[in-house]
Amino acid sequence: MAYGTLGGGMTVPFPDARHGARRELHRDQPGREGIEAELVSRLTAGLGSESTRRSLVRCLDGELSGQAALMQLLLAGTSVTALRELVDEITARADADSRAGDSLVRDRADALTRLFVENEAACARAAARLARAEEPRASTDEPAADEVTYYERLFEQLVTREA
Repeated sequence: MAYGTLGGGMTVPFPDARHGARRELHRDQPGREGIEAELVSRLTAGLGSESTRRSLVRCLDGELSGQAALMQLLLAGTSVTALRELVDEITARADADSRAGDSLVRDRADALTRLFVENEAACARAAARLARAEEPRASTDEPAADEVTYYERLFEQLVTREA
């Protein structure tokens, strides 16, 4: 067995002695994150506006919760009908493009679908309220620690409490 050195000075065994003491690492090979990013890109390709797509990408990447993503989409003026179409398309694409390795992304897509389906009527009421309101704010004395918390609180206030 031959040994090679990784960037941080860590020595690792290589099963094939023909590679000698050093072996080129192919850093362009996608890791777990690369595989997930590819799937998220396929699932969201051509969907909605750039801001709509960005919210969906961040949700499927795990950066935004489903609540925060739905709230961003509602605040962007997405109608509930259009939101239903987006969620249905993401679900259909995730089902058609399922592989064993992308279960996290599929789980996030399923969670987004469930959240929307369970709150569709409340989302419609919230969208109507948002269309009439100047600028919605999460009503709490405590400021939100970050963007996700802000949108989750707003979702809780406008959607979940309405259900």
